[in-house]
Amino acid sequence: MATYQFLTFVLPRKSIETKYGGIPKQLEIKHAEWEKYWENYDVELNDATEPEFEDAISTKWWKGIQINIAELRNEIDKIIPRASWNNESWKIENGEVDHDLSIDFNEKENFIEDFRFRTDLRDSKLNFLNSMLELCDRNDWILMDENGNLCNPNIRELAELLKISKAHLYITNPTEFFDNLK
Repeated sequence: MATYQFLTFVLPRKSIETKYGGIPKQLEIKHAEWEKYWENYDVELNDATEPEFEDAISTKWWKGIQINIAELRNEIDKIIPRASWNNESWKIENGEVDHDLSIDFNEKENFIEDFRFRTDLRDSKLNFLNSMLELCDRNDWILMDENGNLCNPNIRELAELLKISKAHLYITNPTEFFDNLK
């Protein structure tokens, strides 16, 4: 992931409301557990086992949510072109902006396992981001950042998460960003 990209997970509102009785401000992400998980991941085997812990990323939020994946893919095709390497990824990388999106769809059980996109914060036109916000709003989905913070799919709420992101810090104050890496 490029430092200037803002990672956003797309989650179905209904599943979160069912689990928590409403929409909390933040969900737990077990960053240390994920670090251990990826340290033990064997790239050669390319066989990712399910994590032995549960958090906002590992939870199967989309299980039980009816979704027409072909229709969703077509909607996304209108927003961003498909990536050349597989059918579940989309990417704009034209030297000016670098946006991408991926959906991990479980064909056997017919549900989305993971739905995320990364927005290039250098893009002042916001076409990709606005299109994604519209798609999420139409489908009653919510957004989560890499720290588990949740927001509705509108630019005002997402901007609050962007302001506290590492990507925003990198763009607005690279010296402080690199000082924080120490």
